Amino acid sequence: MKNFKQIALGLLVGGLAIGFSAFTSAHNNGMKIKRNAQGKIISVTSSFYRLPAYASNTSDTDPSHYVYSNTSRADCNSASDICKSEWTTTNAPSNGQSPSDAGSPSYVSDDPAQGVYNGE
Repeated sequence: MKNFKQIALGLLVGGLAIGFSAFTSAHNNGMKIKRNAQGKIISVTSSFYRLPAYASNTSDTDPSHYVYSNTSRADCNSASDICKSEWTTTNAPSNGQSPSDAGSPSYVSDDPAQGVYNGE
């Protein structure tokens, strides 16, 4: 009987752990935050999707041609165009913001993902 109780308790704890992690797992946004010694954010590097109207296979350093999306459905449809680029800004972006909206944008690099942003 003692072993049965231990097994039941172990399964209950395991089930709770799995259930809790289902609510805490977030979509990976790939955001890199740099802070100073006091903990204040000094820069944020994030991936921004290139708007479909500006789809191209060459680099584009115009921040108005990009938008940030952290939804789980945001993706690049198949094509040979550059779909995402990394930008450093002074604030963490929120959905729908361009790098300029997030503050003082600085182009970092193109992301290896290719395609055309699906607008999600």
